[in-house]
Amino acid sequence: MEDLGVKIIAVLHWLRGLVYFVGALALLGVAHLSARMISAVANDTPFSSFTAGVGTFFAILVLVAAIFWFVLGVGIWSTRNWARVLTLVFAAFWLLLGLPRLMHFPTPWHFLRVVVDAGIIVFLLLPNVKRLFGAGAPA
Repeated sequence: MEDLGVKIIAVLHWLRGLVYFVGALALLGVAHLSARMISAVANDTPFSSFTAGVGTFFAILVLVAAIFWFVLGVGIWSTRNWARVLTLVFAAFWLLLGLPRLMHFPTPWHFLRVVVDAGIIVFLLLPNVKRLFGAGAPA
């Protein structure tokens, strides 16, 4: 049962990484399309180069986030304790951001996100799961 939960968390990380990857590609496309549109209106202004540069910069940041989630998914799948700890940190962070949103905008998406993050935290803190990752071994 613990192993199935670990695999599900890894797949969730990979899905998040995939969403970030697609977002990076979309951001890159929009940035360059915007730069071309500006360039078509005003012949090669510095503003079009700036628009493409800023868009590319943010696309690269989002791509780095995607790579991070893919690596974290591999770490969880491989039952590495560093991945468990990072997952706990990020799940707690997203939970702290999600609770106020749930209070102000109680949508099914916010509710699901809070429940999933809380479930990940509780699951990864179970003694059997900690032992699976090598973190709960007696000293």
